[in-house]
Amino acid sequence: MAPLNVLMVCAEYAPLAKVGGLGDVTAALSAALAARGHQVRVVMPLYGQLDREALDIRPLKKLPGLALRAGGRMRDVRYHVRGRAAGRLQVFCVECADLFDRPGIYNGPDGEPFPDAVERMALHGRAALLLPRLLDWPADIVHVHDAQTVPAALYRRLWYAGRGLPGPGATVLTIHNLAHQEIHPAAAAEALGLPAGQAVYPGLLEFHGRINLMKAGILAADRLNTVSPGYARETVSGPEAGCGLHEVLAGRREAYTGILNGADYRTWDPGRDPLLPAVYDSGDLGGKVRCRDALLAELGLEAETDRHGRLRRPLCGFVGRLVTQKGVDLMLPILARLAGDGFRFAILGTGEKRLEDAVRRLAADQRGRIAFCDRYDEALAHRIYAGCDVFLMPSLFEPCGLSQMYALRYGSPPVVRRTGGLADTVVGHPDPDATGFVFGEPRSEDLLACLRAVEKTWADRDAWVRLQERGMALRFDWNASATAYEDLYAAALAGREGGRP
Repeated sequence: MAPLNVLMVCAEYAPLAKVGGLGDVTAALSAALAARGHQVRVVMPLYGQLDREALDIRPLKKLPGLALRAGGRMRDVRYHVRGRAAGRLQVFCVECADLFDRPGIYNGPDGEPFPDAVERMALHGRAALLLPRLLDWPADIVHVHDAQTVPAALYRRLWYAGRGLPGPGATVLTIHNLAHQEIHPAAAAEALGLPAGQAVYPGLLEFHGRINLMKAGILAADRLNTVSPGYARETVSGPEAGCGLHEVLAGRREAYTGILNGADYRTWDPGRDPLLPAVYDSGDLGGKVRCRDALLAELGLEAETDRHGRLRRPLCGFVGRLVTQKGVDLMLPILARLAGDGFRFAILGTGEKRLEDAVRRLAADQRGRIAFCDRYDEALAHRIYAGCDVFLMPSLFEPCGLSQMYALRYGSPPVVRRTGGLADTVVGHPDPDATGFVFGEPRSEDLLACLRAVEKTWADRDAWVRLQERGMALRFDWNASATAYEDLYAAALAGREGGRP
């Protein structure tokens, strides 16, 4: 494929800004596309919490400061660049003191969404679409990620329909999580700078008397995808998995596909991970044992061993957001029982207050058996992936998931529910090609039965090592994913050139 100019519009980009897997995906996909010869320009907000000096973010002096309208008034804007403005991959940050110079990416210190969230999204979208003209860099593709960046696709459709950016600027929307739709009062159309008619039928934004940015993006983009084939099928199957947008997605079925995310094995490789107390690979798992011993000591967990010095029951890790989606409610009723049987648990994450409080109480009651670290800690996450024997990921739904990919690479067989990208990436025991453990229904008793199967397999040392080796041999390569995105870009360009309905 001939090299393309790709404008990547995202709210998260690791390591600058990361709440979940979105930041990892935008960074890894951008790097993979650049490695394949494409010119990629990432545009994200300059959040107030970013350490500009440490991250090498500096003002782009060749571009003047601008005043852009968002929320009914003009805002001062300046562009910054990370590192030198050279190379196939460049990262630009949009500075706006009014809207971005504060702690947090989506929410304030109280955990609530920012009241001016729509204005923030609007400004980001406007600034992103202006950048190709300011740089004299024609954009072939405008690739937006999730509902927060849909305004860029809307403005491309409604404001730039008859003119370039420069460049054709075909739009692609990637849905990372359909549940996050950015639904707001109908009056918020004004904050976006769009006519009120867009908030009533048949306007793009209209959604049961309110506006829905995800719905608008599905209708506005030239092509759209989600992050696994399984989740793509689920989201058109009915209102539950489709989060009320299944019919909208089904109406664009010909333009909608699933592309499995990859894992960045430059960062996630137990054979050379600098954050681990010992490195290892599938040919020599001795380093993994040392990682587990170090993790038990670090978290104050008691080790119960058999006469051979092996743990009687496995150490289970959980790294992620403590939210309903991640299946935390399925785990809570059974953890104390399993801990009493000898299982050990290392839990890292933050999220819903009720779930944080419940896990905190459980860890206090089961001191030495369950450890809870209520923070975001990238280094500790690496140590948990390496140090745990089993990785828990009992999600109610999972568009793709990266954690199970990391766990497989680190020799920690994942326990997952059969849903979305988890079903696409983990083969459940006792299949001869098993790489982990899979259960079906979202019930605590089904998760418990799955962990009893883990317990039984754990007792067979040879079977367990074979399970680890099969998982560690898998590669979810970003190069393959980038190839699929190239095909999606080609379809988007062909659709725009042929006249999109």
